[in-house]
Amino acid sequence: MTQTTHFIFFAGCLALAPLALGQSIAVPFDWENPAVIERNKRSPRASFFAFESEELAKQAIPDSSSRFLSLNGVWKFHFAPTPEERPEDFFKPGFNTSAWGEIPVPANWEVEGHGTPIYVNHPYAFSFHERPSPPNIPDGDNPVGSYLRRFELPVSWDGQQVIVYFGAVKSAFYLWVNGTAIGYSQGSKLPAEFDVTDALQPGTNTMAIEVYRWSDGSYLECQDFWRISGIERDVYLYTKPDAHIRDFHVVADVDGAYRDGLLTADVFWEQGQQKHMPSITAALTYSESAVECAWSEEPIEGGTRLTARVPNA
Repeated sequence: MTQTTHFIFFAGCLALAPLALGQSIAVPFDWENPAVIERNKRSPRASFFAFESEELAKQAIPDSSSRFLSLNGVWKFHFAPTPEERPEDFFKPGFNTSAWGEIPVPANWEVEGHGTPIYVNHPYAFSFHERPSPPNIPDGDNPVGSYLRRFELPVSWDGQQVIVYFGAVKSAFYLWVNGTAIGYSQGSKLPAEFDVTDALQPGTNTMAIEVYRWSDGSYLECQDFWRISGIERDVYLYTKPDAHIRDFHVVADVDGAYRDGLLTADVFWEQGQQKHMPSITAALTYSESAVECAWSEEPIEGGTRLTARVPNA
């Protein structure tokens, strides 16, 4: 059973929380709140795609898998110079986007003619004329890109868990599917994954993404590179069986005598809501009902050792 946590976004408006003495305090935007770096996002994992057969896995072409659906391509797009000018309700079913333009995904919206690309070294691109005040982003200087895409859910995916994968979105973004709030993420060069199972419906579905150019995380990016924004790496949906490998960790080491190699693999798997870290022999086996995996330390006789004197032996 997959559970989806629903919540209210505080994007684009300030919510007032009553205090005990009858006062009120402004709740900061998620993208200006160091205590919030994600909402409802799945925990990070190693980068891999789980194919349905050994043959497909050896080919390593996700598009050939029945578990994979790319959302790369042309999306409907609206650019707003400030959060106040963004279309607040664009994620709701039936919203009219006929006046919107289009944008390729992945791409940076400045490269596609929206806003200004900025190249700068140590100054912050959003605070040239005033003293930086982290975690705040100056008012009137946080462009927002609104993305909308419709897609058909494969019939064979009915009843399966479905995850959406974003390779990189800069700098922070909110996600809706069919009008349902799914989550929030910032971490512009890291993948973000969300479980969208409960929000999907048979047939046509709509995905909406609201991207903010700057966030409090932008204060960590003070080095010389181009400041450009948007959905800048692959976006896709994937599904997997109830029993599956969730993550793995591999360490290449040497034995106590510093003679033979020692390969250690930790494999984490899930069976529904129950998480395991069992132990393995030399291989993983898969059936329709389970993934058998375990922990292993396999000796590699005469393994090549890397040293400071011979770093690429």
